[in-house]
Amino acid sequence: MKTTCELYLLAVAALVPITDVLAQSDTDQPLRAVLSCGRRHVNAGQPVWVDFMIRNASDEPVILSVPGTESEVSGDEMGLPLAHVFSGEAFSALSIRNESNRVWSLATGYQPGAKAPIFAIAPGATVGTRVDIRKYYPALRTPGDYRLTWSPYGGQVESNVLLIRVGALKQAEIITDHGTMKLNFFYGEAPNHVENFIELAKKGFYDNLAFHRIVTGYFVQGGCPIGDGTGIRLDGVKLNAENSNRPQTRGMVSMALVDDDPDSGSCQFFIANTRVPEWDGRYTIFAELVGEASLATLDALMAAEVNEAGVPVEKLHIRGIRITDLPRD
Repeated sequence: MKTTCELYLLAVAALVPITDVLAQSDTDQPLRAVLSCGRRHVNAGQPVWVDFMIRNASDEPVILSVPGTESEVSGDEMGLPLAHVFSGEAFSALSIRNESNRVWSLATGYQPGAKAPIFAIAPGATVGTRVDIRKYYPALRTPGDYRLTWSPYGGQVESNVLLIRVGALKQAEIITDHGTMKLNFFYGEAPNHVENFIELAKKGFYDNLAFHRIVTGYFVQGGCPIGDGTGIRLDGVKLNAENSNRPQTRGMVSMALVDDDPDSGSCQFFIANTRVPEWDGRYTIFAELVGEASLATLDALMAAEVNEAGVPVEKLHIRGIRITDLPRD
């Protein structure tokens, strides 16, 4: 009687080896390598998690094996084995380039074994794994912008380019006459809106502007350079929407729009004071208030006297917006 392992080997022997599949077409690559990550802006000193995925776009199952090793069957592995992640030329596969064009490709602390798991990937299937690459590439502990490319299986497949920024994440403090509101940013969901807000704040754009509109119970809006809700950035820049599934709840900070155009966000923002389901997915939420003191300041602003148009009777100054480093923890 044959063992389960022997039956598995007999089965995969009839499948298509990776080398045969890759030789089928130079223009329509049947096997694809994909890099992705949940956060492209990573706080310095924190793990840099990257997803390594292989997709079989062919109509046949494909045997995946690591060049230069003896294949073995392992029933313990789930997902893409680490040996396959580092299956490029000289067992490197991942290439990391910084803004100065310095390149790191050899993994530190990874020792390839004489044997590596072999397995089959079904037609149309995807297999992958998540790795903290900082563990193998210490260069990513240094702040900077990095471009990652993955070329597994002896360099026969090449992935997309993944951009990752390592550096101190920021937080903001909106200083008003009624108190200070601290914001934490949603880098992963709205990176362009976050960078836009930080850029304007650092330039002093918001200094001595105001919260020009209050809808009692619902939100307070500010950041208009004209002061009547019609102004945008002085350079005319507008942002494409970065909507997410995050619900609009009290303390959420969103980009205001012009005439409901989703790509008209520029500099004005509003802070929700309650749960409004109708706003979900309609506005880009790029930050949230944190701490009881911030919510107390929001309450004080919301309590200001307004006219019939929602304009505060007395000007609610934004004295400034201070940008500081977010603590690593």
